[in-house]
Amino acid sequence: MLNTLDRLYIGAQIKKKAFIENFKKDESGVSNFVATVLLILMVVLIGAAVWGFLGGYFQELFDRIKGQDSAYQNSISSPY
Repeated sequence: MLNTLDRLYIGAQIKKKAFIENFKKDESGVSNFVATVLLILMVVLIGAAVWGFLGGYFQELFDRIKGQDSAYQNSISSPY
């Protein structure tokens, strides 16, 4: 019984070591990983830039919707 377990353990260790060595040498997935990280970074930066440019517009719009803009309230209260 122990002899069988020893063989299974040794076989698993050999397969694990071979997998790790092949993973270190294989570079086919590296370019895909780098491209994915760069795409995610670009999307985040573009989103931040758009929010920076349109943030003031959105804040003004939300203030008008909530009725917190005094200029907008004055235009509603006066008939002319």
